[in-house]
Amino acid sequence: MARRKKRPQGPEWLKLDNAAKIYPAVKSRKWTALYRLSVTLTEDVDESVLSKALEHTVQRIPFFAYQLKRGFFWFYLDRQTAVPKPEPDVANPLVRMRLNQDNPFLFRIRVWQKRIAIEIFHALTDGTGGLVFLLTLTAEYLRLKYGIAVEPSPYILDTRHKPQPEEMEDSFLTYARKARRARTESRAYPLRGTRGDPMHLRIIMGSMPTQKLYDTAKAHGATVNVFLASLLLQALYRIAQSDPSPRRRKLPVKLSMPVNLRRYYPSRTLRNFSSYVNAPIYTEYGDWTLEQIINQVKSFSDMEMAEPMLNARFSANVAAEQNKVLRAAPLFIKTPVLRFMYWLTGERYFTSTLSNLGIIKLPDGMLPHVEKMALVLGPAKSNAASCGCVSFGGTTTITFSASIIETEFERRFFTSLIQLGIPVLVQSNQRGTTWPIASNAE
Repeated sequence: MARRKKRPQGPEWLKLDNAAKIYPAVKSRKWTALYRLSVTLTEDVDESVLSKALEHTVQRIPFFAYQLKRGFFWFYLDRQTAVPKPEPDVANPLVRMRLNQDNPFLFRIRVWQKRIAIEIFHALTDGTGGLVFLLTLTAEYLRLKYGIAVEPSPYILDTRHKPQPEEMEDSFLTYARKARRARTESRAYPLRGTRGDPMHLRIIMGSMPTQKLYDTAKAHGATVNVFLASLLLQALYRIAQSDPSPRRRKLPVKLSMPVNLRRYYPSRTLRNFSSYVNAPIYTEYGDWTLEQIINQVKSFSDMEMAEPMLNARFSANVAAEQNKVLRAAPLFIKTPVLRFMYWLTGERYFTSTLSNLGIIKLPDGMLPHVEKMALVLGPAKSNAASCGCVSFGGTTTITFSASIIETEFERRFFTSLIQLGIPVLVQSNQRGTTWPIASNAE
């Protein structure tokens, strides 16, 4: 599973960052907060070269190979000398991660034919940190395999350079201020359905031309992110309208959208540094047209994604972490408290999630060797479905991951895109399903 190599540089141990602290407390034998990023190359992956590239990448970003340990007051990350080995990819990605002495790593690298994938426990880093690791690994692989000189970029680090302390900082603590927001909000409509096999996450992936998506969003007076969020909310709103429960029909449908805080602050951290906003549509107030939903999401985002609002949100979390009573409590007392807080203020506040990494631009030297990128969110602890999005090479890939059998949410969303004139190629990992399952791609 792992090999002992040169000891990675970095501190002997690290505190979990402010956002990471919740994840070890709420994980269970059946669930771990995971997400997956993948790069598809133009040729099959040479696993021996990839193993060497992984060693170099871990030397450059050493905290990725740290082990989660239980302290008296908090979980923490402990440095180790082992480096994980790439493993074959599977048909059921993002199943829970066993964290023990036999598998101490908080990430795993999986390989299948042309594809390199990384699955990450969210206590380690957010999507941006995971993307930097994967693309640095890919660039190093291409350098070793083909002798390609890849220029460093915002997502690619030079493995010949030493790790920098600011890459491992907890930026929540660095940029938090005294002004704080209350963390309570209204409960959201819960997407219901028939639970499927817990060891098989249902995945449906839609690919479409980025330019066509951009032009259609612009024609509706929206950014791509606002446009996609609005279509997702419209699909959820239609599902909620037909819910047989009057009580549930009155609950707002809400879409959680992670926000990369590095866009607001001069942070270079590769650990978690994201917040979120939960955009609502109030179903009990009557019918909503797509244009009205777009205007609602746009106005909500303009207000909630302003720096003072985001800062006040994560500053409240920092203040809670620094509460003297909570800090003094031993971990066996903190853990049930954190679990209760996650239940009270976590997934109950949103119906689904849209995580959009945006357009990824790679250095010229990599472009001839990379075909595709994808983001897949792992199963939520209680919510039924999530959505990940990334654009690369003129193609936008939108991936739904769900723990329920029903596909009405995805069907409504992709049907809306097709009706708006956007060609979509839809694929699925469902058993007994052809690949692709549907398409109006040109």
